[in-house]
Amino acid sequence: MRLRTLARKAVDQVWQPFADYGHMPLGEDISQTRHALQCAWFAEQDNAPAHLVIAALLHDVGHLITWQEQGLHPEAGGDNGYHEKVGAAFLNEYFADDVTKPIRLHVAAKRYLYSTDAVYRESLSAASQQSLELQGGWMDESTCRAFESSPWFVDALRLRKYDEQGKQPALQVPGIDHYYELLIQHTRVVQERNTHV
Repeated sequence: MRLRTLARKAVDQVWQPFADYGHMPLGEDISQTRHALQCAWFAEQDNAPAHLVIAALLHDVGHLITWQEQGLHPEAGGDNGYHEKVGAAFLNEYFADDVTKPIRLHVAAKRYLYSTDAVYRESLSAASQQSLELQGGWMDESTCRAFESSPWFVDALRLRKYDEQGKQPALQVPGIDHYYELLIQHTRVVQERNTHV
C-alpha cells in the first residue's frame, strides 16, 4: 500500500505542471495538455512500448516547468530554448532512462530530420520552424552521425513523429485518467521494487 501511495504521489507531482499551465498553447492552435494527450494516443496507435507512450505524454513538460518557475506566459517569450533538458532532468527523479532519454533527444531529432529529410522539412508547422532556430537549427554531417550513434536514436525519432502528429485542434482523445495506471506502474519506485522482488 505504501509503495502505491508513493507512486501515486510521484505521478501527481509529474502532472502538476500540466494542471497549472497545461491550458496554455505554445505557438500552435492547441493547448499543451491536449498536445500531450494526442501524442500519447498516437504512440498507442503505433503500438509503441509503454515507456515511449509515457515519453510522448510528458515530452514537453520542460516548457511548463520553465513557465511555472519563472512566472512566464509563453506568449511573453523567455522560454530558455532547452525545454527537453529541463523536462528530462525533472522526470529523471520519477522515471527510468527509457522515458527520459528520448525526451532529452526529441529536439535533436527535430534538428536531425530537418537536416536530412526534405519531406519532413516541408511539413513543419510555422511555429516549429520558428522554434527551430532557437533550438540550434540545422545539424551538420558530423553532428548527424553522432546523433545516429545514440542508443536512443530510434526512440527519439519515433517520439518526434508523435510530437508532430499531436497538433490537431479538433481531435478528441482519452484524458489523463487513461494513462494514470500506466504512469504508476512505470515510476522508479515501482520499477525498482519489481526489480528486487
